[in-house]
Amino acid sequence: MERKSVMFCMALILLVSCNKEEKDPDPEYNAILATGVVDVKFVNGTANVRVEKDDVVAVFSTASETEHSYPYSIKLSGVEAKSLVGNYDYTPLKSPEILDFKSQTTNRAPMKRKIDVQSHTAAFGGTGIFWTYDLSDMSLFPDLPVVQFTAELKARGEHCDVYVDVNSQTIDYKDAEAIAQQFDQVVFPVVTAQFGKPPITNGSSRLTILMPLAFNGGIENMLNPDGASTGLFQENDLYPQSENNPYSNYQNTIFLNIGLFNDTNSFYKDKWRPILSHEFQHMISYGYHKGKEGMPIEEGKALLAEILSGYGLPEGDILQWSNIMGYQYYPSVISLLQMDYSMDNINGTYGMGLLWESYIYDRFGKKALYDMVTSSLHKLDAVASITGISKEHLFAEWVQANIVSSTTSNKIFKYQTIDIEGDGGGRYFRPLIGFAALPQHAIPETEEQHEVPSFGVNYFRADSSGELVINGNSIKVFVIKKSN
Repeated sequence: MERKSVMFCMALILLVSCNKEEKDPDPEYNAILATGVVDVKFVNGTANVRVEKDDVVAVFSTASETEHSYPYSIKLSGVEAKSLVGNYDYTPLKSPEILDFKSQTTNRAPMKRKIDVQSHTAAFGGTGIFWTYDLSDMSLFPDLPVVQFTAELKARGEHCDVYVDVNSQTIDYKDAEAIAQQFDQVVFPVVTAQFGKPPITNGSSRLTILMPLAFNGGIENMLNPDGASTGLFQENDLYPQSENNPYSNYQNTIFLNIGLFNDTNSFYKDKWRPILSHEFQHMISYGYHKGKEGMPIEEGKALLAEILSGYGLPEGDILQWSNIMGYQYYPSVISLLQMDYSMDNINGTYGMGLLWESYIYDRFGKKALYDMVTSSLHKLDAVASITGISKEHLFAEWVQANIVSSTTSNKIFKYQTIDIEGDGGGRYFRPLIGFAALPQHAIPETEEQHEVPSFGVNYFRADSSGELVINGNSIKVFVIKKSN
């Protein structure tokens, strides 16, 4: 599931955990500053500090555990040696729009009849009737209709069943077997080892993989050029059918776009493989957190699952590249706390999550990540409990890592999974450009009004030397000497 990328779920309440290995954050810990980073102090809501050309200014907040945003003004006065602004141009991908949508739509087709499909007991070669979204008319988004379709069980793996729309002319038994093998041999062992066990639904933890034609607008030889979703997990399927949940398939279910499997576009070659990991991780995560995580965190975990399965950005994935570029291009509207996607920058929702989860994984390792994602705590409370570092200080260190990763050997500020300002040794679609390297992110010479959400950040670049003046409350400011 994606819009110009892929999909899903937060509430910051301190809970008592039953996990004996979890510990309270150390109250004596203070956020560490990288070499050359200045923590700018405010006096009566105003901060003044000298900046030099090419310094990076990070404006962020950790003042609230909600999606509250804080206004501020910023300008660079007393400008010396005015410089030219760079001309880097971030252009959207010339590809079908990859749409993300929630499992809850508001204008669904009327239910025909109740069906209780139990694919894990179906005979090989048999059929089942399922519910899916009809993506034929993307102008209806987000109120996409729900329709029924009939699918044949074309492969049975050790941990999964693969059902293909009976009207498909291209997905044969061999194809379905390849999908089942991918899940059994790669997806299941990798994702369960790193993220936990799948839920038990309707008496089984077995996964049903559905490939309906309607989910790709009736097209099966490529992604729908009018808009598509690469895959989907929806939590409704984990609960029985009811008046409030009439379209449940009531089993562990993920949807795989039938057109994605057959797409000959080199950008999407074998993309269906990591999408299986992505959607399966969503299912596992929901089993532990029941939709109480924020969208960037949820999507970040699912994107990291793709990477840990051997795919994603380190292998040149264009959609993950687009996610991170989307966040680098326009980070200020997105918060780790947000409960939905940023429709102003849906790519950025994924990008922030991928950066955050990769940073946590690189810094604290596999066991810590596993403990976090299987914790009974939600949002950033789990990270704080497992690491012993307050979420406010950990976020402040991540804010710095996004700028200094390529210029430091300090593990606290170092990405390993992602080449934050490079091309991954020539594997990325295009190089990642780093933050505050864009023309519109230059510190303005006349006062401008901005705002930043709690646990969100905005970056600016000093195109000239001068005095930085920021007015605001409940925000923090770092001046980062990028050359250090």
